[in-house]
Amino acid sequence: MSHHRFQAHWYGALLGGLGMLCSLGASAEDLPHKSMRLWLDPASASLRGELELSPAPASGEVALLAGLEITLDEHDGQHRIIHWQGQLSPAAQQRGLRLEEAGSFLPANAGWYPSLLDAPFSLSLTLELPPEQRGVASGSLVSDDSDADATREHYQHPRSDSIEVAAGPWQLREHTVGDVRLRTLFPSALDDAFADTYLHHAANHLSLFEARLGDYPFASFTIAATPAPVGLAFPGFTLLGERVIPLPFIPHTSLAHELMHAWWGTGVRLERGAGNWSEALTTYLADYHLDELRGDTYDTRSRWLTDLATLPAAGERPLIAFRGDRDPAARLIGYQHGAMVLHMLRQRIGDDAFDRALRELADTHMFHSAGWDDLQAAFEAAAGTSLDDFFSAWLRQPGRPRIVLEDVQRTPRDDRWRLEVTLRQEADGATWPLKLPLVIATRDAEVHRSISLEAPRKRIRIDLAERPLALQIDPHLDVLRELDAPPATLRALLLAGDVEVLAASPGSESLALQLLGQRPGVAHQHDATPLTLLVGLSDDVHDWLDERAVSVPPEVGQRSAARMWHHPERPLVILSADSPRGLGQLAAALRHQGQHSYVVQDADGATLDNGRWPRERSLVWRFDD
Repeated sequence: MSHHRFQAHWYGALLGGLGMLCSLGASAEDLPHKSMRLWLDPASASLRGELELSPAPASGEVALLAGLEITLDEHDGQHRIIHWQGQLSPAAQQRGLRLEEAGSFLPANAGWYPSLLDAPFSLSLTLELPPEQRGVASGSLVSDDSDADATREHYQHPRSDSIEVAAGPWQLREHTVGDVRLRTLFPSALDDAFADTYLHHAANHLSLFEARLGDYPFASFTIAATPAPVGLAFPGFTLLGERVIPLPFIPHTSLAHELMHAWWGTGVRLERGAGNWSEALTTYLADYHLDELRGDTYDTRSRWLTDLATLPAAGERPLIAFRGDRDPAARLIGYQHGAMVLHMLRQRIGDDAFDRALRELADTHMFHSAGWDDLQAAFEAAAGTSLDDFFSAWLRQPGRPRIVLEDVQRTPRDDRWRLEVTLRQEADGATWPLKLPLVIATRDAEVHRSISLEAPRKRIRIDLAERPLALQIDPHLDVLRELDAPPATLRALLLAGDVEVLAASPGSESLALQLLGQRPGVAHQHDATPLTLLVGLSDDVHDWLDERAVSVPPEVGQRSAARMWHHPERPLVILSADSPRGLGQLAAALRHQGQHSYVVQDADGATLDNGRWPRERSLVWRFDD
């Protein structure tokens, strides 16, 4: 390749990029600047880079991965210039790096480039690849071009603290929404089948989110495929697994979630050591908001509360302790629990104040870090009142309260009626500032009240014009609380500390152990009611259940090739299929089907039916007449 020609492209991109930095809202602060040129050759797992830091300290040790070496390190008093090159060793794969023809990923601060600066910096990055490859990098795509020798792409970021790069044998499709370039980078087969779908949904999500939050903070958004089964957000792009992209729900759900991270997580970044608020906010503003538009919010909140009910006591922790763990129990806290906290906050301060706070947070902290304290300050400013009681309890106390309704009485008083109710919250000694919706049914109407419950126990008195017939607390599940009788779901298997494995068929035990990552028959150390996993071929499982008079719900009794369910009345999860292949397909689906009580599949692993057992309505009182 021609090094001289590459320099011409790089300097042109740098001059054009300076204007782009300003248009993207770069702050007036005097940041160090990193100008990087990076050549990747995935076929040989080799790279070459040139980095200029200005201003930069004359000293500072440069640590690179094994196989990479510094070829130039100069300092002229104002600029430090470092050149490096080499081939990534197989050991680099253990640090999450990939540099190969099928797909490459170079994560932040992983030793593939000289980091040197811990402080934020402005970034100009030029990436050059073989002509059959395309790439994506942190920040906004300023320009790109290609010829017979190479593909070149130029990126800018006004205030960054990391650099990520990905590449692959991708086909490019793009669409423009306003000033934002939307791109897909997929392998040919995925490009033909799914690229237009992803661009269409990305455009819709982008317009929706900008209307609520203000301008998207980058000039481009790229959806790139990767061999790894992931969904990851980075500044200006997302990586989705090649096996994830074909899943029919991803454009409607996960894509929106990753795009929302451009505001929360990669735009407004997390303050180190201050907790991860971005997953809760992203879940609520992307996943939940789309459910709002579809009218599915009750089902969403019911699913979240049901999921949280499966948490073992050992998995409980305060929301502020969530750091972005991959542990399933921790994720329930950071995502579902956190999103419900934000839902209650919105109910408390109102939609207008809630959205004003979001815009203010984005405007004042874009490309800077923020912690939960900054979120609290933004919501307090928008609401015009202190929210310390709310944030102190819901961020720092583990668990959720259980609401108890008792001692309900009605009394005629002249031409009116008095309703008296005692409400209690049970939470292992903690108390929570609760706003409980109360709905009272009379012969001709419903009466709605909001009840404050900030003590362990409170007696409520309400005067009514008509005789009350029934009442219900929190009928729409707007309050983060423990459900009284949550339906049993498959997620319990993913979270259980101890599981006893029963193999109904020869060879099925190994599948169960692989699924659980543990040995069978372990001691039940944590769970008061240990969970049993029964795995086997259909006839063997049928015989086992029949011998013990264990009923089979009609939802899974229908003729099918495979089915798994959490028994509605027993601590028993069952995986049953007509073939070993069917059992494997069930096990592979478990991670995505944990919210359900049962799943029924055909011989190819396609879902025929799924759902949750009916949930008993709690916190309901009906008078006899």
